[in-house]
Formats: sequence, structure tokens, C-alpha cells
Amino acid sequence: MPIMPLTPLDIEARSFGRQVWGFHRGQVASFLRACADALSQANLEKEDLQRSLLAVRGEVDDFRQREKTLIEALAATERLAEEKKAIAQAEAEQIIAEARRHAEQIISRTRSELTRIEQQILRLKVERETFENRLTGLLDEHRRLLELRRQEVGVAERLQPRSTMPPPVASPPGGESTP
Repeated sequence: MPIMPLTPLDIEARSFGRQVWGFHRGQVASFLRACADALSQANLEKEDLQRSLLAVRGEVDDFRQREKTLIEALAATERLAEEKKAIAQAEAEQIIAEARRHAEQIISRTRSELTRIEQQILRLKVERETFENRLTGLLDEHRRLLELRRQEVGVAERLQPRSTMPPPVASPPGGESTP
């Protein structure tokens, strides 16, 4: 027999017939059984609901704990990312500063080397000009001497009588001549 749902209004509105000695016992007993069955069913449902509620609360607590853990992990990750970013930024700035110092050193050395090379080029130009002037002077002196020598030879040839005889041959060392 299906259990009839029982509400508080049903209990309050229920009336029992009267007998000589009071209420009808059968009706009261039947109503009390229905009440007991309904309460028993309600208690079972209540226990099921309480178990379900506890399980759901456990799941909610578990989800809240997971959410809290995820939020903490996210915050820690964000902090770590910011720290890594700051470290990377500092390292980048340090690398850039070091590169600038190194570049300035290279530029300074290059400028010094350029100045040294320019001075050396200037010195070599002066040396070349001096050498060219000395060489030109030396060549001019040799030309003048050659011209004087030619003039002396020309004068000497004109002063010397012309003979048809060949000039004497010098004898080799040792005294004998060979025909």
C-alpha cells in the first residue's frame, strides 16, 4: 500500500468519530500508522538529504579549497613572473650597460689608433717629401756632374791629337802578353 503524503495541515484537520467511550480506536490507530509511516518516510528522506547535503558541502568545501589553492598558485605564479621579469629587466640593463662600456672602450681605442695612424701617415708624408727632395737634389747634382764630365771629356778630346794607332793594350799581370 503506497504511503500517503502527510502534511501538518492533514494532521491538524483530521477528525475522529466519537464513540461512547471516546474516539474511534480503529480510525485513530489507522491515522497513527499513516503518521508513523509518513514520518518514517520523511526521516529516511531527511537522512538521504542530509547525507547528500554533507556530500555536497564536502564537494563545495573541496571546490573552495581547490579555488583557494588555484588563486594562491596563480598569485604565486604572477609574483614569480614579475620577479623573473624584474630579474630579466635588470640583467638586460646590465648587459646593455656592459655593451655600452665595451663599445665606448672600442671607440676610444679605435680613435687612439686612428690618431696614431694619422700621425704616422703625416710623418711618412714628411719623410717621403724629404726623401723626394733629397733624391731630386742628388739627381740634379749627378746630372750637373755628368754634364761637367761630358764637357771635360769633349774638351780633352778636342785637345788631344788624333792618331790612327790603336791605344796600347795593357799587359796582364805576370809579364807576358798573348797575341
